[in-house]
Amino acid sequence: MSATSQSEPVVFSQLFEALVMHAMRGKFDPDAVRRLEAAGIDLSRPLLVAYPLTVWYDVVWICAQLLFPHLPRNEAMHATGRKVAEGYSHTTMGKALFEGLRKMGWQRALAQLARSLKTGGNFLSAQSHELPNGDLEITLEILPEFVPALATHPGIDASFMRGFLDASAEFIRGPKSPHFALMGTDPSSRRATFLLREKS
Repeated sequence: MSATSQSEPVVFSQLFEALVMHAMRGKFDPDAVRRLEAAGIDLSRPLLVAYPLTVWYDVVWICAQLLFPHLPRNEAMHATGRKVAEGYSHTTMGKALFEGLRKMGWQRALAQLARSLKTGGNFLSAQSHELPNGDLEITLEILPEFVPALATHPGIDASFMRGFLDASAEFIRGPKSPHFALMGTDPSSRRATFLLREKS
């Protein structure tokens, strides 16, 4: 299924590449392939340019169950978010992005990371600002025009995004980078705010 409607939230192919071609390499058995096809992605064909956001999260959850079958949902989604960031670092776009971010100062790189999250799809607003104590706050929000298309799906899976942000920060700063804390979401996960504390 291809997503071309301007009113439909979509995720671009580079994130699917990061997930299904890198993070999940060698993990798909015939049953998993059938589950992915039912969710809306056919692995026997080249990736489409974009897929609906609802397909993305269905596929992510299937992959999370395959990768981390014994973890609770939130932990599995967090760990899968980390895997997707790692996979993204192996894509052409991801390599260029992380290389560029590492050349910036730490705070500038993280601010740019928030803006870069918007390149993964058409649906996201991302803002970051440094607090007076040096902490960094990142707020992600589904653009209002796309909310009706989500139905019962979450607009943002906060656990997945926290994992993606944690791993991305480590790619930029190194393995000792501090991690993000989830500060809050709205009831339908249309908005999520994360805080990276410079000092614990």
